[in-house]
Amino acid sequence: MSESIERHITTVAASEDGTVTQVTHASVRVSTSGDCFDPERCCDERERALIAAMRAYLRPQHAPQSLIDRLEATLDHCCGER
Repeated sequence: MSESIERHITTVAASEDGTVTQVTHASVRVSTSGDCFDPERCCDERERALIAAMRAYLRPQHAPQSLIDRLEATLDHCCGER
């Protein structure tokens, strides 16, 4: 199954004389189900580093089991997975 993803980016700028300019860019991309977000393709180096740090923080590889259980329960609750 294919679905389209529509993205809008709006920037607003004000000049010294008070003139406000708003520019909106829209893009539509058709993706197949099974497509996943790929930071290696979609992100610059800084964004990839931030994503890696967040993953390490939110899904630690080595931590007390009680902490891992609490983190997983919190994420599942927030994401509506349970």
